[in-house]
Amino acid sequence: MHDIVLQPLASAEAVLSKDEKELGVALIDIGGGTSDLAIFADGAVKHSSVLQLAGNQITGDVALGLRTPVSEAERLKLNYGCALASMVDDDEVIEVPSLGGRRPRVISRHALAEIIEMRVDETLQLVDKEIKKAGLEDAIASGIVLTGGTANLVGLPELAERIFDLPVRRGSPRDIGGLGEVVSSPKYATGVGLVLAGARNGHESKFRIRDENIFSRVTMRMKEWFQEVFV
Repeated sequence: MHDIVLQPLASAEAVLSKDEKELGVALIDIGGGTSDLAIFADGAVKHSSVLQLAGNQITGDVALGLRTPVSEAERLKLNYGCALASMVDDDEVIEVPSLGGRRPRVISRHALAEIIEMRVDETLQLVDKEIKKAGLEDAIASGIVLTGGTANLVGLPELAERIFDLPVRRGSPRDIGGLGEVVSSPKYATGVGLVLAGARNGHESKFRIRDENIFSRVTMRMKEWFQEVFV
């Protein structure tokens, strides 16, 4: 069986509690290519949007700012990155590979954090504007939940709390057994959510991929989905 589940709703399936959805919560899924926002209140989706700023842009900034290959910039971001420069000691240093076979350089980790903070701050400020544009800033009593691979950045919740002036937590997949420890990171939220959604809706036959008029069936399923989740 095949079905359609939008990415932020799949993530929400894995990381949000029923109480959060009822009281009001904003889920920010920061992946590699996009940052997806979904706002829940009264148990239903009230607003969703997609921003073209996310982890790849942070990596690009690091590569450009430190003059290092993109692959090394990604490694530095994951291993030493911090979204709030004030959390990093000025005397901490890291080794940065150079371009063109030049010798690696030693720089302050604080410099890396400053580059990351500027881009993350810009991204979260845009999300904040989107929430206010939708008129839902007073509807998210439960606060903000951050998920996606970029949510693992050290200092991200602390920076988000400053920007949104709301409680912020990382959203990791919950209430899963078996491989729970393996997929407990925020970066697995969408994947786990898709599995949970599939398990919940598995008994329903939405459409078969071999049906002749697949486009009309997909369109019909999208209409059904909007009726199910939006009020």
